[in-house]
Amino acid sequence: MVDDDLAVVPEADAFLRHVRFGRDQVELTTRTYAGHIALYLRWCIRTGRDWRVAAEELGLFVVWLKFGSKMVTGIEHPVGNGLMYPGPGAEAVREPARIRNVLTGVRQFLLHGITTKTVHSSVNDPAV
Repeated sequence: MVDDDLAVVPEADAFLRHVRFGRDQVELTTRTYAGHIALYLRWCIRTGRDWRVAAEELGLFVVWLKFGSKMVTGIEHPVGNGLMYPGPGAEAVREPARIRNVLTGVRQFLLHGITTKTVHSSVNDPAV
């Protein structure tokens, strides 16, 4: 797994290896998780957040997923600052089921980070 600068993200790479080999999941599952994590990391980079603590603001990630066009959320570097500003009546670009699916992958990634102590356990605490 690489970030926007094509640098390996060791924690994401370790998680995907764990999914594929530790959990004995099929390649398609691993690829799907990789796509989910890529969206999360891209959001973190483009909005100036550290991925280890950005989970506290997953609601903003959901808005980004729901309304962010391919130009904003895609692999290519966005035109401008990479932020989006949906106004009243804006059309969603992803269905709720797709967003829930992405969030499942991101949560699994963050839980793995808590287990391996690369993410603080407070990320998993709903009271925080």
